[in-house]
Amino acid sequence: MLSITSKREYQNVYKENIKTEGNLFIFLKKKILEDYFAVGIVVSKKVGNAVIRNKVKRRIRAFLREHEELHPTGVKLVIVAKPEAGTAIWQKIKDDLIQLFEIIQK
Repeated sequence: MLSITSKREYQNVYKENIKTEGNLFIFLKKKILEDYFAVGIVVSKKVGNAVIRNKVKRRIRAFLREHEELHPTGVKLVIVAKPEAGTAIWQKIKDDLIQLFEIIQK
């Protein structure tokens, strides 16, 4: 799993994406020819203060480490947190992410 780090990569995914929306997150998926999985995480100030935003990012990263079997290959994925993600419990975050990953696998 690689990280999307540059502004250019984020903009590239934003321009040409397939959008999948859940209760807590939005997935923006772009298919690529290479055989790897890259992910970027976006948590805006609407989610909460810096402590809350970092907590949401840590939880997403922890989920991605725990569930490597769900990572699709040949995909760049941007995960955008909705404001409700800041107050959600860990189990709801996991359930929403699993549901969205199953949808994008199809």
